[in-house]
Amino acid sequence: MTTKINRFAYAVLATSWIVGGAPAAHSQEGELLRLARDSAIIAGGGKYCRYDPDEIESFSARSEARLSVMARDDYEKVLARLEFKNMLDAYSAREPEGGCENFKSVFDRALKSIR
Repeated sequence: MTTKINRFAYAVLATSWIVGGAPAAHSQEGELLRLARDSAIIAGGGKYCRYDPDEIESFSARSEARLSVMARDDYEKVLARLEFKNMLDAYSAREPEGGCENFKSVFDRALKSIR
């Protein structure tokens, strides 16, 4: 658990430093990281609530593919994947806001929109 928290804290710190230190790329990286976070929150909520593992895997794979397509270079791909993985770990360990029953509709809409 401590290792995950440390990795998460390091990723947040590194992301803040990288995004803050690259003003020309700020908008693109900001959008890419925002999508990585939002997608991971949805996938993590699905994992926490123990929804269909195949649907969660499908959503995660498609989200990561979308991030790869949006990234301008390998550096951005790696940054987006790290953000996705770290946020996924964090949100897999906590109940989604509003509870699992209410989150199901959010998860289903997100899954349909990414297909």
